[in-house]
Amino acid sequence: MRQKDAHSHTGQPIQVGPYTIYVAGAMHLDPDILSEFDVLIPLTEQLPPLGIGNFFLVLSAQLPDFGGVPDDWVEFLCGRVIPLLARCHQTGERVLCFCTAGHGRTGTLLASLIAILETEEETPDPIAAVRERHCHHAVETMAQAEGIFSLRGREVPSQYLNLR
Repeated sequence: MRQKDAHSHTGQPIQVGPYTIYVAGAMHLDPDILSEFDVLIPLTEQLPPLGIGNFFLVLSAQLPDFGGVPDDWVEFLCGRVIPLLARCHQTGERVLCFCTAGHGRTGTLLASLIAILETEEETPDPIAAVRERHCHHAVETMAQAEGIFSLRGREVPSQYLNLR
C-alpha cells in the first residue's frame, strides 16, 4: 500500500471503538487508491472513477452536503455500518468512507460511530475526537452536530453553536 499524507484525505485509517475505518475525500480518490479497499461507504450521490476490474461492496449512505442526518440514522449505523465493520474486522477487509472533501459528512459518520462505540467516559466529545483523529474541519454544520450528540441523548455543547 502506498504511503498517504495524513492531510490529503486519500484513505487514512481512523480508529472508532474497536474498528478501523479508512476515510477520504472523493476529490482525492483515483482507481489505484480505491483498489486498496473492499467496501465503500459513499456519503455522496456520485462515486469517483472506480477503474476497470475493481470489485467493491458498496453501502450507500447518501447524506445532503452541509445537511444533517436522516431520521433513521441510528438504525442505519447500528443495523448496517457497525455489523459491516465487525465483519470486515474479522475478515481483514478494508472499509473506505468518503464524501466530496472528507470533512462534513465523513466527519459526521465518524463522530456518530464514536458516539455509539465509545463510552462518554472514554470520549466525552465525539466531534473533538474526530477532529483530533481525522481533520480539524470535520463536522461542519449545526445539523450534523445535533445528529451526533442526539445519539447520546445530549444537547450540542456551546462550543459548536457557531457552526453553519
